[in-house]
Amino acid sequence: YVMKKSASKFVLFLSFLPLAFMAQEKKFIPCYTNEVMEQDFAANPEARKQFDKHVQEVNAQQLILEQQSVLGAKSASAAFEYTIPIVFHILYDCENPLNDVTDAICLTTLNQINNDFSRNSSDTNLVFAPFKSIYINSDIKFMLARKDPFGNCTSGIVRHYDSKTTWSQGASQSASYCTYTWDPTKYLNVYIVSSIVPAGTVPGGGTIVGYTRRPGGVSTGDARDAIYYDKDWFYGMQGGVPKSRSLTHEIGHWLDLAHTFGGGDPGSVCGSLTGGDGISDTPDTKGNYSNCPAASTNTAYTCTSPNPSNPSNYFQNVGNFMDYSSCARNYTSGQTLRMRNTLAGITNGRNNLSTLNNLAFTGVDNTTGCAPKAELISTNCSYTICAGGSLNFKDISYNGVIDTYVWSASNGGVVASPNASVTNITFPNTGTSVINLLVSNSQGSSSKNVSVTVLNGATSIIGPYSESFEIPGVPTDWSVYNLENDAISWKQTELASYDLFASYWLQNYPSAIGKTDILQMPVLDILNNQGKILEFAYAYRQRASDQMDEFKVQASSDCGGTWSDIWFPTASALAYGSGGVSSQEFIPFKEEWKTFNISGSPYWYNFVNSSSVIVRFVFKSASTGPANNLFIDAVRLYSTAGINELSSSLKFSLYPNPTNGETNVNFTLNDAADIKVSVKDIMGRVVLPPTQSHYPAGEHSIVINKNNTLHSGVYFVNLYHNGSVVSSKLIIN
Repeated sequence: YVMKKSASKFVLFLSFLPLAFMAQEKKFIPCYTNEVMEQDFAANPEARKQFDKHVQEVNAQQLILEQQSVLGAKSASAAFEYTIPIVFHILYDCENPLNDVTDAICLTTLNQINNDFSRNSSDTNLVFAPFKSIYINSDIKFMLARKDPFGNCTSGIVRHYDSKTTWSQGASQSASYCTYTWDPTKYLNVYIVSSIVPAGTVPGGGTIVGYTRRPGGVSTGDARDAIYYDKDWFYGMQGGVPKSRSLTHEIGHWLDLAHTFGGGDPGSVCGSLTGGDGISDTPDTKGNYSNCPAASTNTAYTCTSPNPSNPSNYFQNVGNFMDYSSCARNYTSGQTLRMRNTLAGITNGRNNLSTLNNLAFTGVDNTTGCAPKAELISTNCSYTICAGGSLNFKDISYNGVIDTYVWSASNGGVVASPNASVTNITFPNTGTSVINLLVSNSQGSSSKNVSVTVLNGATSIIGPYSESFEIPGVPTDWSVYNLENDAISWKQTELASYDLFASYWLQNYPSAIGKTDILQMPVLDILNNQGKILEFAYAYRQRASDQMDEFKVQASSDCGGTWSDIWFPTASALAYGSGGVSSQEFIPFKEEWKTFNISGSPYWYNFVNSSSVIVRFVFKSASTGPANNLFIDAVRLYSTAGINELSSSLKFSLYPNPTNGETNVNFTLNDAADIKVSVKDIMGRVVLPPTQSHYPAGEHSIVINKNNTLHSGVYFVNLYHNGSVVSSKLIIN
């Protein structure tokens, strides 16, 4: 191989499009560190200046250190062992429980990382010969923290119930999104999530394996100074090497290593016009994407230097941990020198990590176990049930080995297996039942409560029904669930409506990211209304074509114990014919409303014989960026014949019609009733003040357009009677 000149200036190059293209074929992106830092710098140009200055200083220092030492001699680069406290933050939710990321898996992965850094892995004999002698023990090791920031005993493996387990690379640009980060000057924080979604469009789909920020990329103590990692690459093998070597790669970035292909396009050409990684003994690679040239005689192993003054061929270090190859097996002495120098430097407080005070603060040498922290989950993903029904619960406690389990339930709840890790609980009585799990070992115990709402399943709606959300607040017998308990939730609005004056909406614009909100109907009797149509009106706009918001209409016949998907359109299908795609805030016009017949879905047949059905509307904004607004209105259970019969029985008519002035709304009541009349244009806008009053039985007439307010055109006159509505077209000449 040839020695490279250290770059005098390091420039990060945003290579998103090539990576996106590869994701189309490969379905994953190995690393997103460069792209994330570029996004940071685009938002904060001053941060780029500070980082560039940091890299120039480090590269200059690297060159001096390399000239002073004989690379390959361990004594020249490893006079002190650096111990780094590490904590794994495992994010999970009901749909993504991450059951396979066990404590044992975490320990196995940590052992593999330490073997990589100590040159103690079983495949070091396979390191390509020109680089075998310069792969040395870095004397850098990682130990699980045994004390949390508050001095409490921890296993260093912490589990967090959080809907962000489908992690948004874009959302993590905000430090407030990284809520679980422990002080990064004292701990290496590693987030393990079910998947990481890029901020931009990735044709054909794909997820990111991992990413971080290099020292100097953010300020000291910033919550984003952490590693984010896809759990599917946390364990197992890929191409004959451990998948966890992708985490070794990200730790390299966290310790200030660049890619061996520099800031250029991985997988295409040799060398880097941006100065490579600034380390002499790691010649540029092609960024061998998920492949490994078969032998040293293969010309794919060689590259031509991009340096015009020294254009000779040299060997790539294809197996370098900072390449993209499928045979990553080594660092070089120069890389080790840089990582150790980073741990000795003040940038982002890396020099504090291995101090005796910090090792005592984080308790890494503590071998005593901890008391477990109780945690449980309903495997039904529900905490409501009909009286007499049952739910399954599972222990997901952490922090210590559990010796005993004790389950209990109030309000008469019957626990099937009170001393097992998994149990079924039956709920005979309506009201609230508190489930308690107590876990313990020789170090202590802890408990966790969750509440289950037990309903009687009694039908709230037994016949024709209409809800247009005209009254502020949550309608009678409806429920709103705001899973993140934040300011964005279902509520009434008069900004737009399909029927009358108001609707219900989720004001997702401008900030809803990765959150779930539920609007739930009262209990319906479908058994005795099988011929009736259940429908609703909606309006939605997709914020961007890659914004994959999720909308579902679901139904349950056991008071929410289990839910079935009835309608689950894609975000683009939901927006089609409605608000389309636009970054502008969505307030729909009349023509942008659409209706959907829930009872027309092929999945509805499971509920037609039930007299106790709950329907709910579930919207989950994508984690790739803020969503746009969603509106729902005119939720109705009716039959076409019923509406015709109502119009006939009311003797509803308009006269004169057409007219060039006022007209009479005529109707007849068999019994006294509250009547409301509204007039809208074809855009759905209310054009006359509504009239509403209580009328006795008999014939009645209401005069509208007395002052000739309406211009020539077509209008709709709606008459509301006992929760139902009839409508007629009015033509003004």
